[in-house]
Formats: sequence, structure tokens, C-alpha cells
Amino acid sequence: MRQLYYLAKASCRGLLYLVVRIRLDSDEKSAYKLKSRQLSSAVFADGIILSYPKSGRTWVESMMSHLYTSRLGLPETRILDFQDDRTVFPELPYLFFTHDFAHATGGRWLIPKAGSRGHFHETPTLFVVRHPIDTAVSMYFQQLRREEGIKEVGIYEFVSAYQGGLPTVIEFLNFWLEESSKIKRCKIVRYEDLSDDTFAAFRDVVRFFGFEFSDEEVRSAVDFADFGNMQKLEKSGQLSDWRFSENAEDDVDKLKVRRGKVRGYTDYFDEEQVAALEAMVADNLNGQFGY
Repeated sequence: MRQLYYLAKASCRGLLYLVVRIRLDSDEKSAYKLKSRQLSSAVFADGIILSYPKSGRTWVESMMSHLYTSRLGLPETRILDFQDDRTVFPELPYLFFTHDFAHATGGRWLIPKAGSRGHFHETPTLFVVRHPIDTAVSMYFQQLRREEGIKEVGIYEFVSAYQGGLPTVIEFLNFWLEESSKIKRCKIVRYEDLSDDTFAAFRDVVRFFGFEFSDEEVRSAVDFADFGNMQKLEKSGQLSDWRFSENAEDDVDKLKVRRGKVRGYTDYFDEEQVAALEAMVADNLNGQFGY
């Protein structure tokens, strides 16, 4: 019966995808494909994990994956896909991980305020956030080293004004903070709090979704996804997920697990630039985030 249930879900997702397809230019067409997938996935998911790219979502996903690979007796280096892998492992919850159109678009948020996000409102949603300057710096290296989407743009120019830089991150965070008030169950977790006490913060995430795991299982997941361990595994090409680099030991900035340092942005700018960027955050970002 459970398999029939998932087949019915998949059929409904396919129908919803067909309904929203329209003819657009390549970028917008890609965005609307994402939108249709998001619409159906958000409606049917057991939980949603939302973030702007480079905010720590993969970290949360890796810890969540380890909880279930341990239970299922799978290799710990397998990063589960909580949508597709459910066809093989029906024990998995249906978790929908989304950047709300910002991934695969150079960090640009293609459709920031078009249409309602009502399809999120009934599904428990975890909103992972990070200091927007750190996020924008990480996006710069993502574009420069991993995707080679920018070549002649300096880091300060990108972070301060470029599409995918600080203004875009701030817009995303402000929009979703307002939208989160409409979601019946929404939890905001900051990257900085995850860094400060990973065990306590991740245990709260597990409890938020109602997943039943012991403290020992949570601790094991936290230890596996420790920054040093994940970077070592990525450098050696052991992580079975296309998002992680293979054998990138010579260039740390090409890694998915690059630095992860809280307020690491201060290493890239002089005092005047740091002051200007922090003023932009103070003047434009909703103060509820605590940045």
C-alpha cells in the first residue's frame, strides 16, 4: 500500500508539472521548471528545508542523511536523496530541499516575488540562514572556482553589488522571513548557532520534524558531518554526491566544503570595505535575524 501511495504522489507531481509549463526564454523556462517541481514537492513533502545557496543546507542534509544511512546499514559516505531514494527505501521521510529558484541560476533569484508561496504553508519548514556577507563571499567562490560563471569580477564588486551578491541575499532573507509567518510550522536555524553547538542545534532540528533518533545517533551524525571530516572526504572523492568535488586537493576554493568560518568575510576585505558591507546589512536586513 505504501508503494501505491508514493506512485500516486509521483503521478500528481507529474500532472502539476504539466499544468505550469509555459514557453519562456531559457533562464525563465528553467526557473519555471523549478517552480513546478517546487509546487508539487512542497505540497506532498513531510518537511521542507529551505535556504539561499551557500548557507549550510548541505551540512544539515549530510547530518540528516547519516541518521538514515546508519539505520539502513548503508555506507556513511552515501548522501541520500530524500526524494528519489524513497522509491528504494520507503522508510525515508519525504524531505524537500530547496533554494527557491536561486540554485542553478548563478545565485540570482529569478522570481523573487512572483506568485504566492502558499504551497509551503501547510508543510513543516526549516529555514536555514547564514550571515549574508559570508553567504555572498561563498557564492563568489562557487561562481569563480566551481562553476566558472564569473571571470573579470573582483570579490568586493561581486559581494557589494553583483547579482547573487549581498543585495540578492538580503532580498531573499527578508522575503522569506515575512513569508515564514504564514507557514503553520516554521523553524529558523542560523548557521552560526549550528557552528556554536552543532549537537544541540541539530537535535532541535530532528525534534522539530518529529523524527525519533537517540542522542547517540544524533551525535554520530554530527561527528560524521564535522567540517574537517567532510572536507577530507570531499578531497579524496569519497562522497557519493554530484555536488561534491572529486580529488580537488590542490584548490580548496573549488570544494563544496570550502571554509565554513563564521565571519570569515573579514579575511577578504579591508576595514573600510567591511564597514560598508556591514552597514548595508544593518540598513537593509530585517533585524530579527540578529546580524
